[in-house]
Amino acid sequence: MKTHEKTIVLHTYPDMYEAAIMQELLNESGIDSFLNDENVMGVDPVGGTELRIFEKDKEIAESILTAKNSSKSAKDK
Repeated sequence: MKTHEKTIVLHTYPDMYEAAIMQELLNESGIDSFLNDENVMGVDPVGGTELRIFEKDKEIAESILTAKNSSKSAKDK
């Protein structure tokens, strides 16, 4: 019997490019993630591209993206 794990939206990005970068970062850390419109390039005019993960991975995924955003902010200064 298969069990279905619940997925949640971790973050919504304004464009597919940024969402794909964050997805790759999560995948490199062993976290499976999914984009809502992987086959559509560019901007989704209805609110952006959703980066989805399994609910069980929420805490670690948030910490990975927070660390990435913190290092990006430090480089921008």
